[in-house]
Amino acid sequence: MKKYFAAIPLTGMLGLIATPLFAGGIINKQNMSTDYFRTLNRQAATDYADIAVYNPAGIMKMDNGKYVKIDLQYVAKDYSNTLPGTSELDQHESSIVPGIFAIHKEDKWAGYLAATIVGGGGEVDYKDGNARSVTAISSLLSVPFSVADSFPQQVQAESYYMGYTLGMAYSINEMFSLSAGLRYVDAYKEFTLSANGLPVFGDAVTEVRDEADGWGGVFGMNITPNDKWNIGLRYETQTRLDFELEVRQGAQLLALMGFLNGRKLRDDLPALLGAGTSYKVTDNFKVDANFIYYLEKSADLKAGFDGSGNSYDAGISAEYRFNSEWMASGGYLYSNLDVNVDQILSLPEEPKLDGHTFSIGGVWSPLDAFDFTAGATTTFYEDATDQFGILYEKSVWAMSIGVQWKFM
Repeated sequence: MKKYFAAIPLTGMLGLIATPLFAGGIINKQNMSTDYFRTLNRQAATDYADIAVYNPAGIMKMDNGKYVKIDLQYVAKDYSNTLPGTSELDQHESSIVPGIFAIHKEDKWAGYLAATIVGGGGEVDYKDGNARSVTAISSLLSVPFSVADSFPQQVQAESYYMGYTLGMAYSINEMFSLSAGLRYVDAYKEFTLSANGLPVFGDAVTEVRDEADGWGGVFGMNITPNDKWNIGLRYETQTRLDFELEVRQGAQLLALMGFLNGRKLRDDLPALLGAGTSYKVTDNFKVDANFIYYLEKSADLKAGFDGSGNSYDAGISAEYRFNSEWMASGGYLYSNLDVNVDQILSLPEEPKLDGHTFSIGGVWSPLDAFDFTAGATTTFYEDATDQFGILYEKSVWAMSIGVQWKFM
């Protein structure tokens, strides 16, 4: 057990994804827009500019024109680790996450671009340490968790996977349209672990930064059998990411454990398959259902989750339009991450747990060319206990606002 715990503290330095984002797979994330926050199901949408990342082929169902949409998310998160013989170690750091979308639509073709967070996306700060720091100190000093927990310690982490997508859509006929896009992913992860007053070692600080970038493709199809029913399909290819480690503090201690400045580790952004359907029950009332499958087992996830997956999201939503100005919506989403129980400790900063998310929101359109969107969500996660008796818990609530302009 001692050897196992000795390796764990650095697993996070090598592959940390300190993410507040609540919907998606082990790595991939889906909550990229305010309209997602109000519905949780955008795979078959054909209305606002954020479909550039959810249903790009569905852009061909929008009116001709130029669209620009800017969204901002606020995510409040409560994560905790409880080790046997210790008190609860938690964090309450919040995050702000942006999203930008633009579309140019003509009769038969459209171009689009988007800048979003496709993985990672925030910060965590365990001011009294967490499972990683306690197990590290326990292993280093050969002491029980209860003793390791008594030393002043802190774990901070931050991660962003920025995705820049550029693509085109083409209308074959009234029923079928296709899309193809190219996405560049620029990712970084930062991690700091500090502990004070350790016997022999004194005050210890390790700080690292991991960086990688890569390219992937995004392909879509939209099918409209009739004026009430729409189907959206999306495939995102795997993006290869070779992270290179930069040691900023604690080089000597890290070197003793075999982790050197410049070390490279592959940790891909997995491919995914998405399918959604929407149906207009009446002119004012619409329902959507979505399913997204993450192909994690075929990706290289060397940072701690190799062999886990394949995860999936499944959800349903409803929208009701009161008049030309006001629309209300709500949704539900279940996320199954399918992480092996012996790998949960690979990322105690943001435990990978199955979750149930509920959303509510609406759209205000005071002008034909202007839309204001708001949404809020809350996520309830299923607690998990690993093979070492460490309990992982978390909850997240979030809100988002966005504006869209249409230029005729």
